[in-house]
Amino acid sequence: MIKLIALVKKKRSMTVGEFRDYWINVHAPLARKIPGMRGYRINVAGAPGDMTPAPYDGTAEIWFDDRAAMEAGLSSPENDVAGGDVVNFTDDLVFLVCEDEAVIIDQCAAEIAA
Repeated sequence: MIKLIALVKKKRSMTVGEFRDYWINVHAPLARKIPGMRGYRINVAGAPGDMTPAPYDGTAEIWFDDRAAMEAGLSSPENDVAGGDVVNFTDDLVFLVCEDEAVIIDQCAAEIAA
């Protein structure tokens, strides 16, 4: 599994609610059409509480079986449409290409407890 992870800054002119609404209800249906995509997860940042605010307002995870599937999806007309839409709700977008590594949480907790 390979993931394309986007670090996203919302348009300064948008509220967090407007940003979330546009991303989920307008952009996501466009992105869903990218061929070969196995999963798409949107993570909108919440209030950081006592932590330092992050430099990004959210992340997106786009999953593909492998690099070839990712490259095919990203070179598709459907991706051109979705990619063209990002200017409508973002001021900055950075992509990371990541290999997915499974970490079994229950196993980790058992090792810590031992």
